[in-house]
Amino acid sequence: MTIVEFLDARLYEDERAAHAASRATGGPQRARADVAAKRRILQSYTETYRACVAAMGDGSGQADGSDTWAALHAWRQALEHLAAIYDTHPDYDPSWQS
Repeated sequence: MTIVEFLDARLYEDERAAHAASRATGGPQRARADVAAKRRILQSYTETYRACVAAMGDGSGQADGSDTWAALHAWRQALEHLAAIYDTHPDYDPSWQS
């Protein structure tokens, strides 16, 4: 299981549980907004990853003149921080620790 698949599954679970969020934590609307923000982070990582793979294919190592490798590394670190929230889950991979 990849870190993206792991996080996607956890976000799906969080989204299903959002309706039970208490007012003290901002209620269901805030819980759903949190899940949506994390999904956007996953999407941005996936897009950057694809840009890096495409750059490797053309031999340039860069896409659109930007340092996509540094961007990919930064996004990967963000995913590792998000995954750490679920470090007690049986599918969590300790190699994802930053």
